[in-house]
Amino acid sequence: MIAWSTAAPAIGAAFFASSVEVVEAFTIILVVATLRGWKPAIGGTAAALALLAAIVLAFGPLLDRVPLHVLQLVIGVLLLLFGIGWLRKAAL
Repeated sequence: MIAWSTAAPAIGAAFFASSVEVVEAFTIILVVATLRGWKPAIGGTAAALALLAAIVLAFGPLLDRVPLHVLQLVIGVLLLLFGIGWLRKAAL
């Protein structure tokens, strides 16, 4: 079992990173509600949540079949590619 002192920083970082995404999502919902009204905003939110649930249910179990080292390599390469692109945009 992993010690809490080891896991807490990673859990905290993941929580705060996802809370930033929640703020961005709420901002988009508020913009849509302001421009189009609450009915389309809530409908779009419900459709997005349903699509996310379907994707997780469909592809979530498939991740168990992928070896961990392959998954870590793919995610690491993607993070590097996005990070280099963001660094280039920030520097220019």
